[in-house]
Amino acid sequence: MYKKIFIAVDNSRHSNHCIDLGIELSRKFGSHLVGCHVYDASLHQRRFRDMEKGLPPQYQDESVLQRQRDLHASLINQGLKLISESYLDVFNKKCRDASVPHSSLLLEGKNYYEIIREVQTNHYDLVIMGAQGLAAVDAGTLGSVCERVVRRIKTDVLVVKNDRFEGKAVVAVDGSTQSVAGVKSALSFAQLFGLKLDAVSVFDPHYHRVAFESIAKVLSKEAGQVFRFKDQETLHEEIIDKGLAKIYQGHLDNAGRMAGDAGVGITSVLMDGKPYDQIIKFVSKEQPSLLIVGRTGVHNTNGLDIGSTTENLLRLSPCNVLLTGGNVGMEPGSAVAESGFQRMPANRKEPAYTSPGQLHVENRFEEVAAKGTAVQQEHTVIAGDPIIWTQEAQTQTERIPSFIRAMIRQKIEKYARDHGYKEITTRVVDEAKGKIMGDVSFH
Repeated sequence: MYKKIFIAVDNSRHSNHCIDLGIELSRKFGSHLVGCHVYDASLHQRRFRDMEKGLPPQYQDESVLQRQRDLHASLINQGLKLISESYLDVFNKKCRDASVPHSSLLLEGKNYYEIIREVQTNHYDLVIMGAQGLAAVDAGTLGSVCERVVRRIKTDVLVVKNDRFEGKAVVAVDGSTQSVAGVKSALSFAQLFGLKLDAVSVFDPHYHRVAFESIAKVLSKEAGQVFRFKDQETLHEEIIDKGLAKIYQGHLDNAGRMAGDAGVGITSVLMDGKPYDQIIKFVSKEQPSLLIVGRTGVHNTNGLDIGSTTENLLRLSPCNVLLTGGNVGMEPGSAVAESGFQRMPANRKEPAYTSPGQLHVENRFEEVAAKGTAVQQEHTVIAGDPIIWTQEAQTQTERIPSFIRAMIRQKIEKYARDHGYKEITTRVVDEAKGKIMGDVSFH
């Protein structure tokens, strides 16, 4: 599932947890670990320049200043490099002692920028980062480096807050493609680490009530008669609210079927309220070691880097958080895809689309017209290596309606695997589309 894992190393408490969890994942998945530390010598050189005006008069001569600058630059560069190598020595020793495949990487520059560039360029399956770094002052906050990286990469990210995978995992379910990816990851973790698994789904009927109460206060009598406020309120309470409950229960039922196919026990929990608030309350009560949640939710729009519910869970959850579905639903031309972090120098190639994981789930979606009926899914687990998508091929599939796009892409991947293709190009997409259109069972 995760064959190549990037671990951010900075010698902080959370960083050491990252190394320990990375080793556990490597043992289970056979992963190659890459420990990386980034140091910024130029930052210290700029600060030294800023302090020059405050030096005693005997040091204000330009030749003396230049000599001091060179000496300072040499000491800082050498010192920071030695310190950084020491951080990586800890990572290397732990990996050697655990006999897991590993390598280390030392980069110079702005920490979050270099991490993003490295992850985007070298096709990692998973990024492991501490929720905070060496400068942590408040255990309840999220570090700036972690937040910046999480927002700008597509890869699955494990944000580490403790050093354990034990007891229980909780997966948030809302029917989105990213949520389905989360369920697949949750099943793998439950199997490999012997975790109990809870699936939680939260619908929010309260928003409609609040909105209607707000509307009622501003509507004139005439407008209220046109709007038929009482009838609309009854419609929401008796039909829409109950329909929401049925839909979200359907999402849980789908997760249950996936778990049954994988031979994993799962407990389903349906709640109503503000999603992040209810999930945090549930997590605080159950105390799992891992919360798994899609990077974005069912209301995702093009360009959204992370959903509001996911962002709140990432900040407030007391346990480790795995963000899944990063490669799924990332639209070319989005704000993220067009950010400066995507535009690499000419000698660095932007990564093509990579389908996540060893377990590829082929989903057949049936759109049901009846009110409140959940989308049904059939799940077939297929083992195989990740398939690489070229950017042109991925763009070609963006014209497919969003509610079946993921399913079509999965069928194209299956076609590529069946025919021995390692990379999906526009030619492979055309071939697969011809096959799919001729499949009577698909129609």
